Amino acid sequence: MSEHSVLLGEAFPHKVSAIYDDKQSADQAVRALVHSGAIPLEQIRVVQPGDPEMARKLEPETRGIAWTLAKSHLVFGLGALVLGLVVAALLATSGPAITRSSPVMTFIALGFLFPVLGLLLAGAVSLRPDHDPMIEQTRAATQTGHWTVIAHCASHDEQARAKDAIGHSAQTL
Repeated sequence: MSEHSVLLGEAFPHKVSAIYDDKQSADQAVRALVHSGAIPLEQIRVVQPGDPEMARKLEPETRGIAWTLAKSHLVFGLGALVLGLVVAALLATSGPAITRSSPVMTFIALGFLFPVLGLLLAGAVSLRPDHDPMIEQTRAATQTGHWTVIAHCASHDEQARAKDAIGHSAQTL
């Protein structure tokens, strides 16, 4: 089972983007993605200068993002709880005297601390900080009159094909 099926609820978690000076260059990049990169046209978005739909084009999978949020919190929260209880059991049986003399408090403390840390980690994963550079560069490009082409990719292989198709100017996420 891959990390995508366990943690991510998005169908297209990988992105490739490139910024162009004009519509013709952006259209040429779209054609290259479709023909050379074998990326379906439905997975490609073009953000034009001042585009009111920029947010939807950057992150079209709002339901997938919500699934990512729920799944990552469930997996990391429960995983951390189990880990905390295992660590508490080890400490209560063969740890320092303070944990052996009060095993209930050890279980309560670690049974609370570990899930909190797991949920914090899940929050960091679900916020997708790896998308921030692309979002900021696209926002800056659209405000300065540039065009951005974004390919939403389902796999690393598709991401590599998209990057090869549009060349050195591409940014991958």
